[in-house]
Amino acid sequence: MAALTVYADIILPNSIIAAAGLQGRNQRSNTRRQSKSGFQNINADWSRTLRQYDLGFIPMRPDQWATIEGVFEETEGGAYGFLVEDPKDCSATVSTGRAALISGTTYQLQKLYTSAGSTRTNLRTITRPRASDFAIFTSGTPIVTFTLDPVTGIVTIPAAPSAATLTWSGGFYVPVHFATDDMDWDLLAGGPADARLIAGRSVTLQEVRE
Repeated sequence: MAALTVYADIILPNSIIAAAGLQGRNQRSNTRRQSKSGFQNINADWSRTLRQYDLGFIPMRPDQWATIEGVFEETEGGAYGFLVEDPKDCSATVSTGRAALISGTTYQLQKLYTSAGSTRTNLRTITRPRASDFAIFTSGTPIVTFTLDPVTGIVTIPAAPSAATLTWSGGFYVPVHFATDDMDWDLLAGGPADARLIAGRSVTLQEVRE
């Protein structure tokens, strides 16, 4: 079975997300076992968090719903992916943007997560940066000559600075696909076209791991 392809040119507008309503969850997969004596044994099956979103529970105008339905058709009901902006976590600053050396002059963008009062950190791979507001720095100085791949989050820097000195800032998207083959909807208000209201009962978007 081939890996799921994400269409970089299909981005669900933020205006539709706001109109439709969005609920989300951060997902991990851990195998949990409890011994007869009560001790817990837990194995972390996934090395990273995946995100899932439920979209469309707020009544919308037919033209707003048509945008969601259009994405469903363009991606063949989840056979292909597209991009969304997580309204609570869609950017990195120079204090959270990091880069890991891949080889030579290429680096993978990451975002640093911390917890107040703890020195523990976790790094999230960023594969879909927004090119329009992207900036990268070495020891706080802006880098002018670089190439950003917005489909992989890989940056090529000819000067090959140390990854430890690199920081970046800018927005990013989450690659998702429709989690099921069906998209349910309800007509909540009938009448003339400009008075109708439509809501989705189960439009689930699942993050695509890249």
